[in-house]
Amino acid sequence: MQGIVVEIEKKDAVILTKDGLFKKVKNMNYKIGQKIAIKESRKTGSKLIMGAASMVAAAAICTIGAFAYYTPTDYVSLDVNPSVEYSINMFDRILNVKAVNDDGEELLIGLKLNHKTIAVAVEETIDKLVADGYLADDPNGEVVITTSNDELEKAEQLAAELKNGLQTYLSRKGVVAEVDAEAVELERVLEARELGVTPGKLKLVDRLQESTGGAINRAEWITMPVKEINKTIKENRTQEKERERIEFAEEDRLKREDLVTDGGIKRMKQEDKDQEKERDSDGKDQDNNRQDDEKQKDKGRSKDKERWKDDSYWND
Repeated sequence: MQGIVVEIEKKDAVILTKDGLFKKVKNMNYKIGQKIAIKESRKTGSKLIMGAASMVAAAAICTIGAFAYYTPTDYVSLDVNPSVEYSINMFDRILNVKAVNDDGEELLIGLKLNHKTIAVAVEETIDKLVADGYLADDPNGEVVITTSNDELEKAEQLAAELKNGLQTYLSRKGVVAEVDAEAVELERVLEARELGVTPGKLKLVDRLQESTGGAINRAEWITMPVKEINKTIKENRTQEKERERIEFAEEDRLKREDLVTDGGIKRMKQEDKDQEKERDSDGKDQDNNRQDDEKQKDKGRSKDKERWKDDSYWND
């Protein structure tokens, strides 16, 4: 029987056979992806495991070969406080899961995720996080997921699928936690690896730095738990909103004072102008009345003169 070496476990190797079975055999300096011939055996020392994932993996290997199956195309990181990173192939199957911190090492103990889909792997990881007490009813609880691929559009699609699926899963499990999923460039993955963290953790620290205007020790905060970073970000945002509220209130108060002051001055000036206009109008009316009186007097004098010129006036 032929098989493909899928895992190396110290002195043993795990072989995936064509019929979809995982078999553990003695490691003879095998390499992952190597095709080997194995003898069929019913000895209790050999392990045979069969499932849907193994059948798919076997079919894929037989169809397109070990090289394509074992070539990672996507990387997904998951942070709560334990941080882990999954390597995924073109068939959405887990090739490898590694811990990024000490808590991640503890988390992965007992988890067998290779050759499962990323969605199933994330759900089983969440189950372990819940069982280990990392995800409890906490207002600062958050699951941070990042995805990366050579094509950013594919990474964005995977991030959206994982976010929606995980939110539904958490709700069904009755777990209260936010899910933050985002696609990142592969360069960001490499940068995070150099710092010994996941891209998701690096993203959270960048958010914290932004919320403080850069006034943090980045290297120190990279080592802090996700909950602590998330809590500080929320506190900083709350403080910033309060500062903005106070500044707005102060600006509004000053504007109101200016309006009152300016308005009062404007009203006083307007009143002065109105009074001046009124005085001018009264003066003009008086002048006009005087002029009318003079005109009337002039008319009367003219009439008198006419009468005086008439002889009949003097003969009466």
